[in-house]
Amino acid sequence: MVADWTWKKTSGWAMALVLAASLALTGCGGKDNNAEGTSSPTAGATTASPSPAASASTGAAATQQTVYPLKVTDATNTEVVFEKAPERIVTLVPSETESLFAVGAGSRIVGVDKWSDYPPEAKKIAQVGDLTTNVESVLALNPDVVFASSSLNKKPVEALRNLGVKVFAINPKSMEEAIQRIELYGKIMNMQEQSKKAADSMRSDIQKVKDLVKDAPKKRVYMEFNPGWTVGDGEFLSEMVELSGGINVGAGKKGWYEIDPEAIVKANPEVIIYSVGEGMGTLPDTIRSRAGFSTTDALKNNRMYGIDTNLTNRSGPRLTQGLLEIAKAVHPELVK
Repeated sequence: MVADWTWKKTSGWAMALVLAASLALTGCGGKDNNAEGTSSPTAGATTASPSPAASASTGAAATQQTVYPLKVTDATNTEVVFEKAPERIVTLVPSETESLFAVGAGSRIVGVDKWSDYPPEAKKIAQVGDLTTNVESVLALNPDVVFASSSLNKKPVEALRNLGVKVFAINPKSMEEAIQRIELYGKIMNMQEQSKKAADSMRSDIQKVKDLVKDAPKKRVYMEFNPGWTVGDGEFLSEMVELSGGINVGAGKKGWYEIDPEAIVKANPEVIIYSVGEGMGTLPDTIRSRAGFSTTDALKNNRMYGIDTNLTNRSGPRLTQGLLEIAKAVHPELVK
């Protein structure tokens, strides 16, 4: 949930509790894990024009100039009108920072959340908060638009809109929705060529993984993205496990949830994947020490792998890098 925003000054467990309390979880992680985006409806759709996927995925249509005013509907079902390409942008979650840099709009970002640390240039941009967005700081930057998460940033989204600030909120649930959101940003910014390159690269990575594991036996996979928390149905992190030739043993429940250790042991995962990030160093030991976990095929065969949470929980352009890392863990004999 990515999300985007597992935040450095908040412990992984505390973040898990915060996200559990959220009505629309989008991702989780440890102190340095910027999980973003996992619980989300479609990223947005233009009105009176083809969907982002149709209008920006292939061919000449992807590099056409944007015609303004452009009307788009975001994940909160709010219509947002762009009279021209935004010149001053604030992002409230790392996934949107990364996505806008990916389409070539990084120089237009004037404010970011505290955990936006990629690409390195993002660290030099003024910060407007962490778990609690500083609305006054956002206003002082005079943004043309604020890009946010509809779930994690729910309160600041409402506050900013009440103050007349244009906000576009996202919440992708699938990898394709994350890619479409990057394409849509290319259209909003009139930077279709660069956004097409980013989207094509992500789709190429997905196809590569599909091709490599298509004939492989399915492996039972348990993923722990935050101490005691896993991912179920309807989230792109679960989809990544499945695309990698795995069977998510956390499936059967919706969204992000706190585990029942006995249920995980009963599911007997063959592969265990856990998040790596600042403040998460003890997570592998925690997993190994749980009652019954030593009897799982994963631990008996030493099939436990750590993956950078920022590659798996942020719904940005590096998401398919995370997919490749998961695939290497699930089928190391096929994915190098």
